[in-house]
Amino acid sequence: MSHLEERKEKICLNCGAAIYGRFCHVCGQENIEPKETAWHLITHFVYDITHFDGKFFSTIKYLLFRPGHLSHEYLKGRRASYLHPIKLYVFTSAFFFLIFFSFYKELEIINSTTTTSNVADVLQELKRDKAKYEKRLSIASLPAMKMDNIREKIALIDSDIVLLQKDSTRKNKLLSDDDEVPEISTSLSEHKYKSLGEYDSIQASLTVDKRDGKVERFFEEHDIKRRIKYGNNNEAYWESLKENFTHHFPQMLFTSLPLFALLLQLLYRRRKQFFYINHAIFTIHLYCATFIIILLRLWTMSIFEWFHSEIPAFLRVVFSLVILFYWYKAFRNFYEQRRGKTILKFIILMFLTMMLMAFLFTTFLAFSAISV
Repeated sequence: MSHLEERKEKICLNCGAAIYGRFCHVCGQENIEPKETAWHLITHFVYDITHFDGKFFSTIKYLLFRPGHLSHEYLKGRRASYLHPIKLYVFTSAFFFLIFFSFYKELEIINSTTTTSNVADVLQELKRDKAKYEKRLSIASLPAMKMDNIREKIALIDSDIVLLQKDSTRKNKLLSDDDEVPEISTSLSEHKYKSLGEYDSIQASLTVDKRDGKVERFFEEHDIKRRIKYGNNNEAYWESLKENFTHHFPQMLFTSLPLFALLLQLLYRRRKQFFYINHAIFTIHLYCATFIIILLRLWTMSIFEWFHSEIPAFLRVVFSLVILFYWYKAFRNFYEQRRGKTILKFIILMFLTMMLMAFLFTTFLAFSAISV
């Protein structure tokens, strides 16, 4: 409700209906003076923010410290005092993935710096590469252009070895890294198509019974596109695949939400007072609480990293047990079944959830592989 002055005219400015009281019973608009001052706008803004904050923090309090309570209140129709489950999920998931991806990037940076090879390892790798390329020169059937490329590669490796022995800081700036010689295969079937046009031309020249089917054609075309884009740089391909899959992780969790609610519907099918929407609301509250607990774990990790230490193993176990215990209490309070039956159904649900997540993981990984 606004703090502005109420209009004396009892006709709604929005729909023209007669008004009895402060609000229109037809469209719900408040019957206040349309002229607002800057101060009114500021006070209205502050009121809305503080009102949202009050509802949000009270919702979070019940969500974390009374598992299953919010879902029970929603089931009973007591909803005005709490943040709507959809708004709660949007806010907590957005905040969670914002923090999660920032930690993910930091871990990538840490891993890249901690796993950098030392000078001796780099020299050994260069010598192995040189031996590999020298072995290729012994293949008599190689064309002259290919032989020249290999000799240039060997010369670059020799330059890197000499420079690295003089200056160890050059281990991340090797000349030979920028000039990759394609792998040589003696197999006629391996990498037989260099472009989509060549593949289409060869397929068109074959009889219908010898052409690739839809599935074979799909995978062959994808493999051609991958080779064109990444060449023989498999490391870049897998790095791109990992990055693509990581950014599909929020969609995977969102997809799992209605499927998890469906598992609850099947598991509690004899409880006729619970409809699918009730299981979905309960799932949303479970996910939101889990996001917050994981965020607390990430913040705890950051505190230890700030002191140049790692989070103790027992704390990792504690956070995992807290999530499991929270889920158990939420099931116990919301579905109100005996302890033994709740534990049994909880174990069955965990098994089904692992199967569900394995299926979604495989599906989204395949989708990521196709899209890179």
